[in-house]
Amino acid sequence: MITLGIDLASQLENTAVCAIEWTATEAIVRDIKLGCTDVYLDELIAKAAAVGIDAPLGWPEAFTAAVADWSHLEWTKELRDQMRFRLTDFKVRELHGKWPLSVSSDLIALPAMRAMSLLQRHQVTDRSGCSEPFFEVYPAASLKAWGFQSQGYKGSKGTAPQSRANILDSILSAMPWLKCADLCAKDDNLLDALVAALTTHQAFQKETLRPTTVELPTAAKEGWIHLPSAPPKHPV
Repeated sequence: MITLGIDLASQLENTAVCAIEWTATEAIVRDIKLGCTDVYLDELIAKAAAVGIDAPLGWPEAFTAAVADWSHLEWTKELRDQMRFRLTDFKVRELHGKWPLSVSSDLIALPAMRAMSLLQRHQVTDRSGCSEPFFEVYPAASLKAWGFQSQGYKGSKGTAPQSRANILDSILSAMPWLKCADLCAKDDNLLDALVAALTTHQAFQKETLRPTTVELPTAAKEGWIHLPSAPPKHPV
C-alpha cells in the first residue's frame, strides 16, 4: 500500500509531498517533492490508499454559523476561543499544551481553502477521517508524540538545517525499516511531508486519536487532527 503525506501551502513552491510504499518488511519513500501543483497532487492521490494533509480541513462550527448570521451581542474570551478554534484544536491543546494555528484568524486559513478544493475534487464528505481515507495531520505534534524534537527545524537559518538532520536521524533510528534519503531533511516542508506520510499510515491503521461518537458529527464538519501516541511500528 502507499500512504501520501501532503504539506499543503497556499503557494505551490512551498507545497511538499511524500509517498511511502509499505511492503511486508519495509517502508520505502518512493516520491518526495517540493513545489507541487494540484494536478501533480491529484496524480499521487489516485495511487494512494490513504492521504494525510497538513492543513485544516474545516472551520469552527461557531465561526461558520456566526459569519452566516451574526447574533452575538457581547464579546467574551469564551466566544473568542469558540470562533478561533475547532473541537480538535481544543483536544490538541489539552494533550500537548499548545494551540494549533487558528484556521479562522491566522494565515493557515489560506492552505485550508486550498485543502477544501482538494477535498471537493476527490468528493470527500467526511473530514474526520473515520469513514474516508483522508486524514488531517499535524507533523510537529506527531514529532512531539513520538518523543522527538518538534521545534526549531523550520527555515534555513541558524540551527534549523542541523535540527532537521537530527530529527531525521531520530526517525531512522526508531524506524530502521524506513528507507529514505537525506533529501527528506533538506527543507522543513519535505520533512513535514515525510512525517505526514508516516502519521497517515498510523491513522489508516487506527493508531491515532479518533473522535468519540459524541465528537464525530462535529469532527466530520470541522476536521480532526490525527495524533499518534507513539512512533509507528512495522510490520504492524
